[in-house]
Amino acid sequence: MVSNIVNRPVFVISLDTELAWGFILHAQHKGLALLQSDPEQGRETIDCLLKLFEKYNIPATWAIVGHLFLDSNEGKAIVHRNMPQFKEGWLDWDFYSSIHNLPLYCGKDIVEKILGSSTKHEIGLHGFLHIPFSQCSRAVAQAEIGLGIKAASKFGLTPKSFVFPQNKMGHIELLKEKGLQIYRGKNLGRWKENQIALIRKLNSVVENIIAPPVIALYKDGIWELPGSTHCESEIPFSFLPRVQIGLDRAILAKKVFHISLHPRSLLLYNSLKKDLERLLTLVAKKRDEDKLQVRTMGKLAVYLNQKKNQV
Repeated sequence: MVSNIVNRPVFVISLDTELAWGFILHAQHKGLALLQSDPEQGRETIDCLLKLFEKYNIPATWAIVGHLFLDSNEGKAIVHRNMPQFKEGWLDWDFYSSIHNLPLYCGKDIVEKILGSSTKHEIGLHGFLHIPFSQCSRAVAQAEIGLGIKAASKFGLTPKSFVFPQNKMGHIELLKEKGLQIYRGKNLGRWKENQIALIRKLNSVVENIIAPPVIALYKDGIWELPGSTHCESEIPFSFLPRVQIGLDRAILAKKVFHISLHPRSLLLYNSLKKDLERLLTLVAKKRDEDKLQVRTMGKLAVYLNQKKNQV
């Protein structure tokens, strides 16, 4: 295992870009109700983020659910009845037929906007139908990755980066087999799913105060980049202090500060847009002072591979 070969501090931001696919297993989530009440809201959050990134020239990794590469007429050309299913009866094809032309499930226009931005973003993969890899078969995982790559290729894209749906990791060996070079790992915080409820609650509070810098790990032919923090919190005024402290720590330690968020979170947390702009202002200032590099996940993987070959 190779690690800690970054010799300068790096800022990375990855965006789980899903629209309604993010709620495919959570039909009662309030975020889905918000998107359904006005389907344009989801696209407006993406437009807002693109403007912010252009203002500060901060490139992001847009991890896109593969089905969003399609328009309403293309779904049936790629998705077919022989595709392995997550579990029996989970995604029946009458259901798929009823949603395939809705704006919350197709997003070719979104991909075109990202590619057309004056800031050179990266487009990575976030599965194809947002199925949790920790719970699916190898065949389903292969289809999720393969169909995502096929859909991205329609734009001339060869994805380097992968973000697991729900951040639930599994079948990592398939990523390397499909040519991906880096994936987002778990947040390096204290909160863990297998902890008892009280401990999880206490650690959740801690994580709203502390966002640690991280290092990329090279394991079995692919890079894992853990997250520093996910920018969604019910605790008011916690985001900005958390990321400011984390960024300063990353600069001092010459490590990576990796934040992630869902574009839809701008609808759920009123202060997030303002806080994110303040963070980007700080990141741009540190970058312009040559104290920090800003990279996408894919660009970081290229850099890490070059450094690894020099070791």
